[in-house]
Amino acid sequence: MQPNLNPIVESVPEALSIYINQIVYDKKSKGERVYTYSLGEAFFDIPRFEISDEEMQRGYHYSSSMGLPKLRKKICEMYEKRYGVIADPEDEVLISAGSKALIFMALQTCVCPGDEVVYHEPAWLSYKEQIKLAGGTPVAIPFYEDVFQWSSYISEKTKIMILNNPNNPSGKLYSFEEMSFLLKLAREKGFFILADEAYSDFLMEKDSFLSFAKLDRNRENVIVVNSLSKNMGMSGWRVGYVIGHKTIIKQMLKLNQHMITCAASILQEYMSEHFFEILENTIPQAIETANKREAVRKMMDNLGIRALQGAGTFYFLIDVSDFPGETEELAYDLLLNHNIATVPGEAYGESTKRFLRFGIGVEGLEDIERSLRKIKEFLDLETYDSSKIRIQMKEYL
Repeated sequence: MQPNLNPIVESVPEALSIYINQIVYDKKSKGERVYTYSLGEAFFDIPRFEISDEEMQRGYHYSSSMGLPKLRKKICEMYEKRYGVIADPEDEVLISAGSKALIFMALQTCVCPGDEVVYHEPAWLSYKEQIKLAGGTPVAIPFYEDVFQWSSYISEKTKIMILNNPNNPSGKLYSFEEMSFLLKLAREKGFFILADEAYSDFLMEKDSFLSFAKLDRNRENVIVVNSLSKNMGMSGWRVGYVIGHKTIIKQMLKLNQHMITCAASILQEYMSEHFFEILENTIPQAIETANKREAVRKMMDNLGIRALQGAGTFYFLIDVSDFPGETEELAYDLLLNHNIATVPGEAYGESTKRFLRFGIGVEGLEDIERSLRKIKEFLDLETYDSSKIRIQMKEYL
């Protein structure tokens, strides 16, 4: 008889966006054309540089668990130049295998059993599950709550507030006034703000990004996580970094040593040599993607499709409350019968069940418009017979 498994891990669902994308990959492997709005990345034209024999040899081996010193220094230079944040590369920056792992390490470092972790919906789907895995209690703030009312969700048990700025998937960009209010609240109530800034460069030139690390210069209440995945278009490389107070970094370093050891040495070697050259290429493309998002927003307005307000990232959270069936049925009907891949809003919170996440990082504007018109056809239906799609869904669920 097999021994029991950890019930907390068993209670964690599959990441719905990744599950949807697996269906997409299966369809594409059969030669089908799938219009993919479910992916959490934009495809950039990234220059390729030569790797020296010496770098290759070093890349075969372990490297510092803090991250290569040269790369940490360049990350600090970039954060100071672009966001006005001054950080010490020696003891305030840690590099690991993606920001996802670092968010989990930050939770493990700060959260004690029974502590509450607050986050605003729509929320990246791994926050809630990572909070549970770290022994914390997730507390969700519904999408419709004004930031200045969030204090009602703070209790004596609150240890962390996670804030994704700009937000995936709504695109919300937090203002100076909102961020200052939340930092003041964190200081008064004694909790950390874990700022996920993975989409910091996906803004139009008229918009400006403010890092929480600039507001809390001593980083007593703020931990900032970012990565190469989104802003630099390198999601497959799994290289992320955290900026925080040296006491936090010291504890996270121990977790990194025991869980990861180090981010891939060869990739760090490559990035430390070509960091700013790559940024010079990818930041304009991130801005271009944000401009594309604005064009799609106008397209949606013309079609009469509503979405949550936002300025950044490359996502929309589309309101599908007019659809006469279930959101899950709509998402699978679009995918299985029309090869249009989106992600049901339930992945991003209880309050966003009547939404679809629609990412515009992969497809062109003409295909996006055709896909949006198909979605609009579903939203305009007066009735919907779900019997066919329910039979189809049984093959996947």
